[in-house]
Amino acid sequence: MKKILLLILTVMFLGVGQTFAADQVCKIGLIDMEKFQQKSVAFQRIKLKLERKFENLKKKLDAEKKEVMKLEEELKKQSLMLSLDAKEDKRRELERKKRYYKYLYNEFSQEMKEAEQDAKRMVGKEIEKIVEKIGKTQGYTIILERRTLGLVYYKDSIDITDQVVAAYDKMKGSTK
Repeated sequence: MKKILLLILTVMFLGVGQTFAADQVCKIGLIDMEKFQQKSVAFQRIKLKLERKFENLKKKLDAEKKEVMKLEEELKKQSLMLSLDAKEDKRRELERKKRYYKYLYNEFSQEMKEAEQDAKRMVGKEIEKIVEKIGKTQGYTIILERRTLGLVYYKDSIDITDQVVAAYDKMKGSTK
C-alpha cells in the first residue's frame, strides 16, 4: 500500500512537474516521529503517565504471582502431612490461583495495549492538526513522515520536526 502511494506521488510530481514548476516552487517538509517523541516535553509526560500505569498494574500482577508461588511452596512442604482430600483441595486452590493469575496477566496486557493505542491516536490527531497548520502557514506543498513511503534520503533543511515539537509543547502548555 505504501509503495503504491509512493508510486502515485512520484508519477503525480513527475507528470505535473513542468507546469507546476513554472507556476510555483514545490516546498517539501518532513517530520521524524522518533525525534519528536524524544524531544517533546508533552510527549514525555504522556509516556511517563503510561509507564506509571504499567508499573501499578505490574505490582498487582507481581503480588498475585507471589501468592501462587507461596501456595505452591506450601503444597510441596505439606504434601506428606496432608490427607488426600486436603492435598486435592490445595491443588484445586493452586490451579484456581494460577488461572486467575493468567486471566489478570492477559487483562493487564490488553489494558496496556489499549492505553498505548489511545495515547498514540490522540497524539497523532493533535500532531496532524499542527502539521497541517504549519504546512498552510509556511507554504508547504507536501509534508512526509520520515519512516513512511520508503523515504531513504532527505535534506536536513526540509525537516520541520523541531517546529512541530515546539508547537505541540506550546499547545500542551509544556516547556523545558
